[in-house]
Amino acid sequence: MKGSNTRYSEAEIAAACQTFLKLNDYLQVETIQAWEELVAKDKGSIDAVPLCIGPDFPRVGMGSFDGQDEVDIKNRSAYNVTLLNFMDPQKMPYLKEEPYFGMGKMAVSWHHDENLVERSAVAVYSYNFEGPEEENEEDPQLEGRDPDIWHVGFKISWDIETPGLAIPLHQGDCYFMLDDLNATHQHCVLAGLPPRFSSTHRVAECSTGTLDYILQRCQVALQNVREEADSGDVSLKSLEPAVLKQGEEIHNEVEFEWLRQFWFQGSRYRKCTDWWCQPMTQLEELWKKMESATNAVLHEVRREGVPVEQRNETLTAILASLTTRQNLRREWHARCQSRIARTLPADQKPECRPFWEKDEPSMPLPFDLTDIVAELRGLLLEAKA
Repeated sequence: MKGSNTRYSEAEIAAACQTFLKLNDYLQVETIQAWEELVAKDKGSIDAVPLCIGPDFPRVGMGSFDGQDEVDIKNRSAYNVTLLNFMDPQKMPYLKEEPYFGMGKMAVSWHHDENLVERSAVAVYSYNFEGPEEENEEDPQLEGRDPDIWHVGFKISWDIETPGLAIPLHQGDCYFMLDDLNATHQHCVLAGLPPRFSSTHRVAECSTGTLDYILQRCQVALQNVREEADSGDVSLKSLEPAVLKQGEEIHNEVEFEWLRQFWFQGSRYRKCTDWWCQPMTQLEELWKKMESATNAVLHEVRREGVPVEQRNETLTAILASLTTRQNLRREWHARCQSRIARTLPADQKPECRPFWEKDEPSMPLPFDLTDIVAELRGLLLEAKA
C-alpha cells in the first residue's frame, strides 16, 4: 500500500524487492517504447499493423500523441503487480504435454492473464539458468521447437485449427503482450531443460481484491452497527432487508476471501515480512464486529411481536448467506485437517482460523451454524404454512 513501511526478515529480501521495483520501472519504459514502435510502423494502413493493435488505437508515433492518448498508454503500461515463478523441470516428476500442436512439455498450460485493466500491457522477464551442454537423448525431437530450450507459446483463443507459435526464451529475454493480445490470444510456457525464473509484470484491476477495497467494504457493512460505549452491546441502525443482506455478504467475503485464505498458508509468509500481520489482525477485529451484527439480526428475528411479513423478509435476506457460511466453514475445516495438510512442514501447515470451540465466551455465535440455519429454515417454513 502507498505510504506503508515494509520490514523484511532479511536484508537480501529487501534488496531483491528494490531490484524488482527498478526492473518494473525499466519494463514500463520499454513497454511505452514498444507501443510507439508498433503504432509508428504504419500510419495509413490498418492492414499492415500487427494483430495486437486494435483499429481504434492512435495511428501516429508517440511524439504526435495528444495528451489523452499519451495518458492512456501510460495508464495501460503502469505495472502495479509482479508474479514471480521458478521451476526446475528436472525435479518435476510429471509435466503435461501440450495437447494441440505437439509442442512438448508445458510448465504453464494455455491461459489468459486475468483481472487486468482492459487492454493493458503484460511484460515478462525470463532468466534461464545454464543447462547441460550435451543434448538429452531421451527427449523427442520436436519439429520447429528445441525441447531443451524454454519457449513461450501463443495461439488464437479457443482455436486449435490455426497453428500455434512457439518463441524461444534465452537467458535475460523479455517479451511484451500489448493492447488486446492477451484477450484475443492464449499463451503457455513450454519447459526446457535448465531451471528458469520469471517475473511477470501486470496492470492489475484494483477496484476489488485489494486491502483498501476490503477495508472499505468492512466500513460499508459496519455503518449499520451501533455499539454501546459502556456495555459494548451491538444493535442495528436499519433492518431493511437489502442492508442486512449486504452486511452478511460482506461478512462472508471477509471471512472466506481474506481471513481463511491467508491463514491457510500457515506461517510461511513470515519468512519474508511481517507486513500482513497488522492488516489481518485489523480485518479479524472487524469480522468479529460482523459476527455481533449477525447475532443482533438473529435477536430481532426471534423477538416476540415482530410482524410475520417483516420476519419473513429478514429471514429471506440473511438465510442464503448463513447457509453459505456454514457450508464453507465445514469445507475449510476439512481442508485444514486433510491428510495432505498434515504432511506439510510445521511452518506450512494450514491454520483453520477463525476457529473457536462451542460456548467460547468471547464469541457471540457458535462456529458451527447448523442448528441456527435449521432454526431459520423452520421459522420460514412455519410462516409460510
